[in-house]
Amino acid sequence: MPVQKRKLADICGDRLRELLRNGSFICIGLTYPENAIDCIDIRLENGSVDRDAWNIYAREYHQLNRLLNDISKDIANLSGGTPIPATVEGIVVKNVEEYYGMTVSHRIIAENAGLGWRGKNGLVVNEKFSCALRLASVIASLPLIHGDRVKTSCGECRACLDVCSFLRNKDKFKDYRENCRKYITHLGLEGEVCGKCVKACYRHSIFSTRFKLRQP
Repeated sequence: MPVQKRKLADICGDRLRELLRNGSFICIGLTYPENAIDCIDIRLENGSVDRDAWNIYAREYHQLNRLLNDISKDIANLSGGTPIPATVEGIVVKNVEEYYGMTVSHRIIAENAGLGWRGKNGLVVNEKFSCALRLASVIASLPLIHGDRVKTSCGECRACLDVCSFLRNKDKFKDYRENCRKYITHLGLEGEVCGKCVKACYRHSIFSTRFKLRQP
């Protein structure tokens, strides 16, 4: 997005042109633990949401962000580069569009690094870990060997669409991500997360099936 290009220029300042010409983008991905993924959208006997369980996933969200930010800072120090934090936390927005200009898209960097492809839920899908990833990036002043984009391989899988009406009907909304934001706000968890599509992809998609088949 143009607004994110401007954010990139703000992060790098006068070094942007040199970094883009002779540097590299490094993408870092950390995966959620399985027990946290299984806590997403747990329901009590009366059908209501078990927020205590769901908050286990929300707390892992914050923990992974902290780890990613520490790792990206260390890599930036070693490479003479600039870290891009995992996410912007603690900011209250009235519309999802306000968030776009606050950060740079780690998903685009991850796609170009070959970490995964853009799934039907808009997240980066890794063949081994599906979309159960948190991402951060570093702009390094080193001409590193770059990765290659991987082929989109969701195929006929609809796991993420089947579990989320916003994703399933995203073509009918002005911006379905705003509907997601409102739903997340409604949940009132300890983090600005939902994760239903993450759990569906991880547990029910063709990718988790492929991975299990490769296990000894």
